[in-house]
Amino acid sequence: MTRSPFTRRTVLASSAVLASSTALAACGGGGDEGGDTAEKIENPDENINPEGLPIVEEEITISFMSRRSNASAEDWNEVAAAQTTQELTNIEVDWGLVNEEAAIERRNLLLTSGDYPEVFYRTGVPSGDIAKYGEQGTFIPLNDLIEKYMPNLTARMEEYPALRTGLTFPDGNIYSLPGIYDPTSLGLRYQTKFWIRQDWLDQFGMATPETLEEYQAYLEEVAASIEGSIPLGGQDMGSILTSLYGTFGLANHGNDAGLIDLDADGKVRYFPASEEYRDLLSFLAGLYSKGLLQQDIFATDAAAFSANGTEGLLGSCGVQTPSGYFGKEGDNYVALKPLVRNAGDEPAWHAVRSELSSIGNFVMTDKSEHPIEIARWMDFWFGEEGAKLFFLGVEGESYEEVDGRDELIPELLEDKTVDEALKPYVLYLGGWYPGWATDDWFRGVETSEQSTEGSKVVEPYALKEVWPAFTFTAEESQQITTIGNDISKYAEESLAAFITGDRSLDEWDDHVATFEQIGLAEYVAAHQTAYERRS
Repeated sequence: MTRSPFTRRTVLASSAVLASSTALAACGGGGDEGGDTAEKIENPDENINPEGLPIVEEEITISFMSRRSNASAEDWNEVAAAQTTQELTNIEVDWGLVNEEAAIERRNLLLTSGDYPEVFYRTGVPSGDIAKYGEQGTFIPLNDLIEKYMPNLTARMEEYPALRTGLTFPDGNIYSLPGIYDPTSLGLRYQTKFWIRQDWLDQFGMATPETLEEYQAYLEEVAASIEGSIPLGGQDMGSILTSLYGTFGLANHGNDAGLIDLDADGKVRYFPASEEYRDLLSFLAGLYSKGLLQQDIFATDAAAFSANGTEGLLGSCGVQTPSGYFGKEGDNYVALKPLVRNAGDEPAWHAVRSELSSIGNFVMTDKSEHPIEIARWMDFWFGEEGAKLFFLGVEGESYEEVDGRDELIPELLEDKTVDEALKPYVLYLGGWYPGWATDDWFRGVETSEQSTEGSKVVEPYALKEVWPAFTFTAEESQQITTIGNDISKYAEESLAAFITGDRSLDEWDDHVATFEQIGLAEYVAAHQTAYERRS
C-alpha cells in the first residue's frame, strides 16, 4: 500500500537514515562468539558444497532473528516452501520469529546488548544503522560472499546495475541483500496509478481528462451528480501526491530516493521546499476548498478507503488497482495517463519504483558460524527455483502450470483472499523480504491484470533514470538524523495545513525560511555528497 511521502518505509527512502535510533549509540559489536568469520570464509568447511544442492552434506542449523508479519504463518518451519528448501539444502533455520509490533525494538536491544544472532532477517535495518554497525564490524561485508558463492544474485546485479549502486555503502562494502522488483514487471515498477470511473464518464458524456482543468471538471460533475460521493479520495495523501508528481515536475528521479530530486541546474534539492511543490499544494488546496478532495484525507486509513470504494463513492483515486481493494466495483475504473497542467504539455509519469525495492532486510553479523552456507542459502531465493518456492509455494500443492503460466490452484482461493490461501505455503507474506519479485511468480495486487493494464497506460511517459535510495557513512547519518526528523515533522504538518486551508500559501516564503532555519542547507548538502559519490 502507498504511504504518505513523509512516513515512507524506512527500508526504502534516503530518509531511512532518519529512523536510525539515536539510542543505539552504545555499540554492541565485536563479540564474535562464532569465531573469526573472515577465517571461515577464507577456509570453507569440508561439509560445504561450493555449488549445486544440497548446500551441505551433513545438516546444519543457522540462527536468525526474523520479523514475523501477522499476515504470515505462526511457525515458518511448518510452511511448505521452508520445508522443501530445508530438504533441498540440508539447512535448518532457527527463524527466531518476533511479532512485527515488537521486532524493531527487539532488534535494537539485541544489537545494543551484543547478544545477537547470525542474521537479522526482514527487520528493516535502517541504512544509517547498516553503516554504523558495518563500520564497527558487527555487520560483515558480503562482497566476497556474493562474488564467490551467490551466482544467482550476481546475475541479477549484472542485469540491473542499480542494485549494486544502491547496496554499496561509501566504504565500498555491501552489507545487506536486496529486495528486487524486476523492472519488466510493470505492475511492480509503476505501482501507484491515478484511476477514474469510466462508467461515470460515460454517464456524464465526458471524455477522459488529460489536463488538470478537465480533471477538475470531472470531479465537479461527480460532486454534483452522485449523491454522497467523494470525488477524489485515497487511503492517505501520499498516493494522490505521487500520482501528480510528474504533472508538476517533482520526484524527477522516482519514488525511492525519498523527497529528493534534482533542480533545473542539476543540483540536489529537497523538493517540498520548491515552487513546483507549492503549485501542487495550491491545486490540491483548491480541490479541498470546493469539497472535491476527501475532507478527512489526513485522518483516514486503508479500511475506510476500501469501504468507500466498495460502496461506490469514489470518483477518482491513486492506488495500485481498484479491483484489488473494491471488488467488483473496482472494475469500473480505468487508469489515467499522466495529467498535464496545460493542453499541449508533454505528459510525464514520475511514480516509478527502482529495481532495488528495499535494503536492510538481510544482514549477516560477525557471530555467523556459517557465512558461506548462509550466503548460498540466500542465493537460492534469488534464482528461479527458489523464487517460485518463496512466492508460489510447491508446484502441485499451491500452484500449477496453466497454458505456460504458473497459476495458483483455484480451489485454494475459494472463500479466501490470496494471502489467506497462501499462508501455509509461502514465505513472502507481510513483505519486508530480500528476494526477487517478478510477475512470473508474484501474485499480489500489484501484478493483477487491472494493475498491469493501468501500468501500460503510464509506461510510455515514465522516467528512464530512477534512483535507488541513497546510502551514507555512519558519520553522515548521525549528522543529518536530527535535522531530518525536524524537517519531516514540519513538512508533514505544513502539508496538511496548506491543503486544508489552515495556513495560506501566501506564507510560502516564510515556510521555506523555516526549513532553512531547521537546517535544510546541511541536509541537502549531505544528499548532494551522496549523489556525487554515486555519479
